[in-house]
Parts: sequence; C-alpha cells; structure tokens
Amino acid sequence: MSLIAELKRRNVVRVGVAYIVIGWVLAQIAEFAFENFGAPDWVLKTVVVILLLGLPLALFFAWAFEMTPEGVKREKDVDRSQSITHSTARKLDFLIIAALVVALGYFVWERQSTVETAAVAEQADAPDSGEVSSDEPTARSIAVLPFVNMSSDQEQEWFSDGLTEELLNALARTPDLLVAARTSSFKFKGSTEDVPTIAKALGVAHILEGSVRRGGNQLRVTAQLIRASDGFHLWSQTYDRNPEDVIAIQEEIAINIATALETAMDPEALAKMVSSGTNSVAAYNAYLKGLAYGASTLSTGDTYTFLGARDSFEQAIALDPEFSLAYWKLADFWRIQLSETNIVAGIVEMPREEMQKRFDDAIEKAIATERDPVTVIRFRVLRAMQNMQLAQALRLNTEYLEQRPNDQDAQNRQLELLVDHSRDDELLAAIKEFQQRDGYDVVVVQASMTFLLISNDQQAIRDFVKTALERVGDSAFVMYQAHRALLWAGDIDGASQLSRLIQASDLPEVSRSTVSLRQACAENRIADATRIFEQLKTDYPDQTSIMWIIHRIMSRDQEAFEILKEFDKRDDLKPLGDFLSYAYFDARPFPNLMALLKAQGIEPREPLEIPYRCKI
Repeated sequence: MSLIAELKRRNVVRVGVAYIVIGWVLAQIAEFAFENFGAPDWVLKTVVVILLLGLPLALFFAWAFEMTPEGVKREKDVDRSQSITHSTARKLDFLIIAALVVALGYFVWERQSTVETAAVAEQADAPDSGEVSSDEPTARSIAVLPFVNMSSDQEQEWFSDGLTEELLNALARTPDLLVAARTSSFKFKGSTEDVPTIAKALGVAHILEGSVRRGGNQLRVTAQLIRASDGFHLWSQTYDRNPEDVIAIQEEIAINIATALETAMDPEALAKMVSSGTNSVAAYNAYLKGLAYGASTLSTGDTYTFLGARDSFEQAIALDPEFSLAYWKLADFWRIQLSETNIVAGIVEMPREEMQKRFDDAIEKAIATERDPVTVIRFRVLRAMQNMQLAQALRLNTEYLEQRPNDQDAQNRQLELLVDHSRDDELLAAIKEFQQRDGYDVVVVQASMTFLLISNDQQAIRDFVKTALERVGDSAFVMYQAHRALLWAGDIDGASQLSRLIQASDLPEVSRSTVSLRQACAENRIADATRIFEQLKTDYPDQTSIMWIIHRIMSRDQEAFEILKEFDKRDDLKPLGDFLSYAYFDARPFPNLMALLKAQGIEPREPLEIPYRCKI
C-alpha cells in the first residue's frame, strides 16, 4: 500500500486537520479570555507554543496507534478484522465539521466587530459641526489614569506621577489621538470608580491604567489599555526591568498604545515623536520629579513648590547637557518669573537682567539640542513671545498646533496670542475647540476663563465656570480665576461661596486678599474694600500687577495708569505687554507699546469696564 493511502487509512490526515482547526479555535478563545483577564503576553505565547508542539505528537499517535473494539492498540499489534478505522474516520469527520462551524462563526463575529470599529473610527475622522459628545467618544481617544505607586517607599510617589505625566505628554504628541487633560485624569487618582464610569466622565473611549513598583535594582511597570465600552483589554504588558530601562519602557508603552488604537503615525515616526530626548535615567528621573513639582504647584497653589521644579530641571541638565526638554522646562520657569502678571512670579529674588539671561541661555540650548523639527517650533514660539515678536509667535504656534493639536501648553499660548492680536472671534472659537477637544487642562482652563471675559457674555461665562469647577475645581488657581469670572458674570453669591474656599487654600496671601477686595466691592462694602486696599498697598508696594489691579478695582484709574507709565519708556516692553491679557487694559495711553503693536499689524481692542469694581 502507498504511503498516502496508508496515511488516509490510519486517519493521520483527518487527525491533522482536526487538530489544526480545533487548535486555532482554542488559540482564539485563549486570546479573548487572556485579554479580558489582563494576563501577560507570555501566557498566550506559551499556549500557542504548546499547541504547535502537540501537532507532531498527535500525528505520531494517529500513525502508531489504532482504535479497536478492545481499545487503543499499537498499529503493528492490530488484527485488521478488529480495526474500527472507518468508524473513527466518520467521528473525526463530524468533529472537523463541528470545529469548522465554530471557527466560521467566530470569524464572522470578529469580522463584524472589526467593521463596527472601523465605522466608529471613520465617523470620528469625518468632519462635523465641531461638537464632541461625551456619550459617544471618538474611537481614538484615551485618558491616562495616574499610575499607582506600589513601592514600599511612599516618597516614590513623584516617580509614578511623573511617569504618568510624561506618558500623557508623549501620547498627546500624536496628532489624531485625543488625550484627556492631565488634571482631568488625575482627578481620579485613588478612585474606586469603574473604568466605564471614569471614561464617560472624561469623554474618552479608552483608559490606560497601571502601576509602578520601584526598589533597589528592580523596577516593575504594568500597563493596561482598556476599551471602556465593554471593559476588554486591548493591550497589556508587565515590564520587569532594571531602573535604567525606564526611558525605554515609557516610549514602548506610548508606541504600543498608539499602534493599538490604529493612529495614522508609522512606527518609526511615532518612536521619534514620543522620545523623551535623553538616554540618562538619572536625568530622566530628575525631569519626572520636576514635572511632579510643577503639577503640585498647579493643584495646591503653593507657589514656592515651583522652586523644586527649577532645581530638578537644572539637575537633569547637569546630568545630561543635551536634554532639550529639561532646558525647555527651565526656560519656561524663568519666563514665568519674568512675567508681571503671573501668580507664580516673584518667588526668586534676582535682578530682571539676570533672569532674562538665564531664560535666553535655556531657550537657546533647548533649540540647539532638540532633534525633532516640530518640537523646535514649539521652543521658538516661547522665545518669540518673550521678545514681544507677537506676529511671529502666532504664526509659529498656529503651525505647531496643526501638527500637534493636543499640546495643551500650545493651546494656552494660542489663546494668549489671539488675545494680544485682538482676534476675538478666533479666540472664542479656540476656547470652545480646546474645551471640546481634550477636556479641561488647568492652565488652559485658567486662560479660557480669563479671556472669555472679553466676550462679556454672562451666560457663556457662567456655563464655562460651572463645568470647569466640576472638572478641575480642586485647583486653587482655577478657583482664583473662576471667582473673578463669576463676579464678571454677575453671580455675586456664587463668587462669595468660592471666596471662602480660596481663603482656606495655599494660594499666596496677596492673591487671597485680592479676592477679598473683589468680593467686598461687588457687595458694595466700601469700608471693607478700602481697608483691604490700604493693607495691600502697605504690604505689597513693589508688586506692580497687584498695585495696578487693586487701583482699577477701586476705580482709581489715573493712579493705575501712573503705575504702568514708566514701563512704556523702557527698551523691554514685555512687562507692559503682559497686561494685554486683561479685558480692562487700555493700551492706547502707551505710545511705545502702541507703536510696537501697530508695526506688527495689531490693533488693540476697546477696554471693558470692570463690572464689580467699587463705585467711589
């Protein structure tokens, strides 16, 4: 008998076909189950290897053994009259048919799921009215929840928070991936809410969660990408590495997530985009610590915590002199210190000339060391803004946002630049777009509330403040801006309730006193307002922006003008330009500022009256 005929007689072919079909079905079931239980990738790989190894064993047993009425016997010991190969063949045929039916059913179900997912993605990519519904989040949207610190040392909390923020920043660089704002995500730190509830609150289709355990020479990072609609794990991974591998882990997680969500970025471009910009783990750790300090300042209002961010970024640069992002963050620290209107300014006692030198040095080194040309645009925007090259800054920032629309720092600068250019219609459209695009970032929310006053639309202001307080109302800075916005919109009672929370916060005393002055004037408590005003004048005579603001609140407009008049005589007009963001600032009495603006094609808007100021 020929070999082929013998293989058929002994049912070797049928056994092989049945094994392959059933093995494929089992592999699909295993993949489905392991994804939902969050099993590591190696478990599924092990199952597949076992199934593959089992095939030659199954074929060997089919060849060497045979079924008889007396049970299984070796082929060479079988009396052909006792053989039941024909009966076995029929059973194997039925088994193969049943397995094929199951396989076909699974294939149809998987195909339908793929079609539905593609339809959702196509709908998300299609142009619409600009509305983004939280009930139907776009398919390529994600929130990064704070990674849980599993280390025995709770001082490592900064590491897990910093790693989370850098992951969020890396993902936000992907143009067609919508990423919920950091502050929105961190609101759920330690929350016991389930994934669908959190995703619905943040308006995203996917959640990334994970944990970090760090101790000695061991680092374990787990990450899970979860589809919110059904809780399925699209991707999960556990990294048991040395702490020196943290940079590679962060980049690998970001790339895997973007790939799993089928963004338009090719892997090579994506890898370049998410790169942290350093190969030094010590520098990267210092950078993460700086991010954590900055986030703490935004949350608590404790401005002196920001000094820790400066020290950390300087440490990162000392460890890696080519670390462009650390230079960028350090430059931004000095930009804030140079600002006349930023609450966090003034925490460093240093001549302005020296701070300007440090800013220039940091931003130039950031530009020189950065390898990504798109990120270089981002750095050039900051330099142009500090140099009052407003037209160039707006052009560059618009160009940057076309490629990185989810960058919340760039969104904030876009709002500021549109205000400086008096492009009010574009400003209001941008506020709406950024709010809908990726939730509520603390910095973007503050800018939006400040600049929304220009619309003088009381209902729109109230609606924005209400939602902002629901989403990021635990930020002291947001409360500070929301208090002014509520007074502007005529909600004196709501502002009064917020004032009490602000007084219990870690905001600087000067900011809390300014809130008290606003509230007193709004309630027409002139005696209280006068007392607070005089105390502020005594305690903070050198804080120019505060002196200008409180004089405007007290309707002492001429004195307010005198406070700023000297700024218009300086070569550096940036301190005076900082006041352009105020809806009630009038640029017209300052000839040098006006000349600078008009040279760039900017026509300042008509200033608005402060609706809550004291009528004296």
